Formats: sequence, structure tokens, C-alpha cells
Amino acid sequence: MIPKRFYRLVFAGIMSLFMSFIMSGIITFLNLGFIPSFFTQWLLEAFPKAWVAAFPIVFFVAPRAAKLAESLMKK
Repeated sequence: MIPKRFYRLVFAGIMSLFMSFIMSGIITFLNLGFIPSFFTQWLLEAFPKAWVAAFPIVFFVAPRAAKLAESLMKK
């Protein structure tokens, strides 16, 4: 098991993988349609680029988003 002190890093990695996988697939489909090279374009081009951007965004923004959401909730 991974030590608890790495929770934020592991969470950011998992969340950014799921987020960039789904979003890059949708955006690739919207831009190209279902062409013969769709999976190549998605998995070898769009997804890695999206993940490189998504990981630091999730790592730095998620804690702030959680605090903002908490502040908007009724006490």
C-alpha cells in the first residue's frame, strides 16, 4: 500500500487520468468524427497531451475547489 502522506499525489494522478481520458476522447470525436485513425489520434496524440495538462491542474486546483465548495454549503 501507498503511505497516506502521498494521498494528494495519488488522487491527482487518478483523477487526472480519468478526466483527461474521457475529455480527450470526447473532444477528439467532436473534432475528427469516428475516422479510421480515431483511436490512434486519441490514445497516442490527444490523451497524453491532455494528461500532462490535467495532472498539475488537478493537483493544485482540487484542494482549492474543495474549500470553495465547502464554503458554499449551508452550515
